[in-house]
Amino acid sequence: MNLPVGDLISRGVNLREIDIKKLIDGFYEKSFSGYLIVTLEGFDGIEEGVLIFKEGTLNAAFYEYDLYGITVFGDSAIPHIFNSLVAPYLIGDIIALSDQQVDLIAAFNEKSRLAKPVQRNDVARLIPKSYSTDLAKSMLGQYLKKEDSKKEIFKKFGLTSLGE
Repeated sequence: MNLPVGDLISRGVNLREIDIKKLIDGFYEKSFSGYLIVTLEGFDGIEEGVLIFKEGTLNAAFYEYDLYGITVFGDSAIPHIFNSLVAPYLIGDIIALSDQQVDLIAAFNEKSRLAKPVQRNDVARLIPKSYSTDLAKSMLGQYLKKEDSKKEIFKKFGLTSLGE
């Protein structure tokens, strides 16, 4: 997804070294307009999540599984992004935008809008204690290749008696 360039506040921040709840809480407190983009080594390759704020309100989000070309939008992206915030290897960029730029993101990417903005007091509840690959596995299940057993391989070639 294309996002406006805006004003770079921070780049390549190791998000494991800071209090992520405090960072996001600061966006609410300071009426931040812009986005936090997190890039991580996820379940099966590089993943990216974006939280989009307007005047201190989290009102849009999306999450990309780059290897598979899959993007999760809006409310469905929230669990993926907050899960990623506790991944072992992740960096973040913070970009400030004007309110008009944020409105343009929402206008051109309606799927990224949240049905109901995430409230400030919900942030702590959304951040899990530890990173889990379960969300990625359930999202990518149809794309993951199952390893065939020796017996299944022989069966494909009509050699069923050899695999026993």
